[in-house]
Amino acid sequence: MLSCRNMEYSVGDFTLRDFSLELERGDYCALLGPSGSGKTVILELIAGLRPLKKGSVFIEGKDHTLTPPQHRPVGLLFQDYALFPHMSVYENIAYPLNIRGINKIEVWETVRTFAAELDISKHLNRMPGTLSGGEKQRVALARTLVIHPLVLLLDEPMSALDAPLRENSVALLNNVSAKGITILHVTHDPSEVCTLANRRISIVP
Repeated sequence: MLSCRNMEYSVGDFTLRDFSLELERGDYCALLGPSGSGKTVILELIAGLRPLKKGSVFIEGKDHTLTPPQHRPVGLLFQDYALFPHMSVYENIAYPLNIRGINKIEVWETVRTFAAELDISKHLNRMPGTLSGGEKQRVALARTLVIHPLVLLLDEPMSALDAPLRENSVALLNNVSAKGITILHVTHDPSEVCTLANRRISIVP
């Protein structure tokens, strides 16, 4: 389903050599490693935010190595959630649909559907700066899921959450995984994915 083949990339003092990964539909894979091991870089290469020096990325048998990020069937949830501070919750979730030229009625219906699923409907008119960490995570996840990605990339999604919110986050991600989305979850903390991942891969810097 997701096939990363012999990927190579260099930036600064970091070099990724001959990295390969094969995931099936519905896999929840934890990518484990310390800071500086290149975990986030791998996610950005898969998402198309960085150009590969060598190698390829296939999704559902289609070569997406040169596909622009906005046209890849991939959603990336950043560690800091990367919400637009000047946009409302509704506008943040709608953003990826608007840049794809989706009509306003469909955008409205899609945003309302995902907001309801993630229990953030009452926050649609709020600004990101007024949200808690758990609320920001749900908004960012909704914004990622509205494009119906085949692959969901998670960059340390629980690092900013306290213990109770982490438990809620685990339940939330379990629900997302149950929909059959292939998930690659980057973390330095193995306990974070102990009840989530069916596969684990460790990276040594």
